[in-house]
Amino acid sequence: MPRTTENTGEGRGSGHRGPAKGFAFGVASVTQALHGASFPISKEDLIREHGKERVHWTKDSSASLGDLLEDVEQDEFLSVADVASAVSERHREEAGDETEE
Repeated sequence: MPRTTENTGEGRGSGHRGPAKGFAFGVASVTQALHGASFPISKEDLIREHGKERVHWTKDSSASLGDLLEDVEQDEFLSVADVASAVSERHREEAGDETEE
């Protein structure tokens, strides 16, 4: 018997790729926050248009995309993968800084 995918955004015919909003973590959550973004896009425009979107790193840890992008040095992004990579790298740097203290 197939598993039920109701309310998760998963499965065939759901119209969504990947987990539903709120069920994704890490880079998948960054990707969801960028839904509808057009690339290439400047960091400034990305923050203005999508900065309020929540990114969930773990079940108990989230931040706005704008907050995550503020400390990223890159000024322009060519794709969703480009943003996800920059945010992920920044997140790893911050996590490393916390463990060194």
